[in-house]
Amino acid sequence: MPTLSGLPGFRVLPAAEKQALDGATHAVAVERGQVLFREGGVADSVWAVAAGSVHIVKSVPAGREIILEVVAAGELFGAVVAIENRPYPASAVAACDGTVWRLPAALARDCCQRYPSLRAAILGHVAERLRSAHERLRSVALERVEQRLARALLTLASKIGVEEEDGTLVKVTRQELADMTGTTVETAIRVTSRWQSIGVVSAQRSSLQIADEKRLAAIAEDGVEAPCLRRDE
Repeated sequence: MPTLSGLPGFRVLPAAEKQALDGATHAVAVERGQVLFREGGVADSVWAVAAGSVHIVKSVPAGREIILEVVAAGELFGAVVAIENRPYPASAVAACDGTVWRLPAALARDCCQRYPSLRAAILGHVAERLRSAHERLRSVALERVEQRLARALLTLASKIGVEEEDGTLVKVTRQELADMTGTTVETAIRVTSRWQSIGVVSAQRSSLQIADEKRLAAIAEDGVEAPCLRRDE
């Protein structure tokens, strides 16, 4: 298994610093649904996904939660607030059984002070993902539900999808899709069932296989709406 020092950002460090970081990094086995840190908690660690994936979850009014981001293997999370010594702005939950790396924040901050290029690289590594998370929140307010669901599924396919003979397999539940797009699980089920009936996806219990990516991309782009849905769903 690769080490944390081999991830983008940490590659700029001298060999001795990489060795010290790897020596202080703990590989932690996690189970699906396990909370790694909670929104508002002290950012005492820099994290990265070694195997599997992690959901970054934000609480919203009415007691609901939205999945802001899916962090795939080889990506950092909780890094920026840790090196800036700020609380975690959202929670992190294991999306499946896997392994994460955990590096003490104090050590990461010390390295960033001595090597400003590390701080710049970490900020650059997460900047695009932060923009994507903000765009997803904007789409919840402005886009139709079928468009949001299609866009979310395509994003997941690009990050954690597995190419198979009949299409791209994405391990995601309808509940998770609903949480990513600010809708209900019932609506997510209705939309994906319609997609299955017209050959866009093949649905399984805890996954979706994209059979017609071009058509799904057209839905994401144009916001084609399922006839069975109201515009406010």
